[in-house]
Amino acid sequence: MIAAAPDAFFGHFLDIWTDDPQAVPAEIRTAYLDACRAAVPSIVADYRASAGIDVTHDRAARDSGDRLRMPVAVLQQDWGAALGFDAAALWSAWAPDLRHETVTCGHFMAEEAPVVVAKTLRDLVAER
Repeated sequence: MIAAAPDAFFGHFLDIWTDDPQAVPAEIRTAYLDACRAAVPSIVADYRASAGIDVTHDRAARDSGDRLRMPVAVLQQDWGAALGFDAAALWSAWAPDLRHETVTCGHFMAEEAPVVVAKTLRDLVAER
């Protein structure tokens, strides 16, 4: 289904997952669609793994006490929090050295909140 109409499929998400349509101008949208069109098998495999074997591996790692030893930054869209998804609680179980921030934007944070994303990355790298 996706391979039959990749531009319509991925374009739909570019349209509905962006709070600010101007954040993804035409030339960037074209680049996204080109990249997604070329990567359909990889994208599908990634989603399949995240709904299956990745969950199994994550549970086994959590049950064995594995934790991330490096500082971790998590940016969460405000609509995720509004739906009851608590990224800070989820990630703190894995990452004791966690920085969490809620961002007001759609799914494409780097495009819609580039200043926040860049500052978060700079702060995280500066700690290393």
